[in-house]
Amino acid sequence: MARQKWIPTPEQDQRIQAAVELHQQQQEIEAQYKKALAELADPDGDAVPIAHLAERLGVERKTVYRHLGRSMS
Repeated sequence: MARQKWIPTPEQDQRIQAAVELHQQQQEIEAQYKKALAELADPDGDAVPIAHLAERLGVERKTVYRHLGRSMS
């Protein structure tokens, strides 16, 4: 016997939609952040030192490297 598909109540559906919209906003903000960070740390430009970025962001250097998709070595 097949399970019935779950259908949210109108209130649940509104809350789900709110969560979806927040997730989309978070994704957009994360992309903007990573672009800004990459521009600041661009070694071909006037690069800001990773240590300075980490200090200003209040994170460890390895976190900045991870956000940049780079290895620390």
